Amino acid sequence: MPKFSKASMMKNLNNIILVGTLVLILGLVNWQIYQKEQHIHHGELIYLELAPVDPRSLMQGDYMALRFQISNDVRTALKQRQADEELARTNKQDNDSSDESEANQQWLQLPNSDGFVIVTVEKGNVGKYKALVNTIGKSKDNDIALADNEMRLQYRVRDGMIKFATNAFFFQEGHASVYEAAKYGEFRVNKQGAVLLTNMFDEDLNKLEPQISLQE
Repeated sequence: MPKFSKASMMKNLNNIILVGTLVLILGLVNWQIYQKEQHIHHGELIYLELAPVDPRSLMQGDYMALRFQISNDVRTALKQRQADEELARTNKQDNDSSDESEANQQWLQLPNSDGFVIVTVEKGNVGKYKALVNTIGKSKDNDIALADNEMRLQYRVRDGMIKFATNAFFFQEGHASVYEAAKYGEFRVNKQGAVLLTNMFDEDLNKLEPQISLQE
């Protein structure tokens, strides 16, 4: 029976650990790809309107910075929720101007959080803000009763910004002009309310994509 040195055994063990780690990483990556494909194929379709901005501030070489109108609606609602909670805590009805000013400064920065928003799905599958629901972990959001024309979308607050899946749409460099007409983002929504941005569309809900010219 051959004898193995301690060094060779350690080397073999390290190789086994390395191979096992690579297999695990590849498995996780493939699982994430599979989940994303299922999200795209089976998710419900909805379009969210972009917020009016200076088009020159959107294009950054090979991606378009995104800001959706619903993000502005969520921000306004969260600010109002902060104001209501602060008023309830202090239980003051007559605040002087200095107290209001100080409180308003505190409300400028929204804390990081995750939550859900209910949207009304209008003609053409365009989603419009309706109301906020409680943040994840504080209520059974999955049990929220929705009307046939309503949908629940997950949002995230990170560094004071409201995000729906992403705040950027990447495209091949040199095709910025194609997306200057963008008016809506196309999303797929799974049963948990998670959203995935898939494409950009113009005001008539025509898909924006580079035209491929065939040269003989």
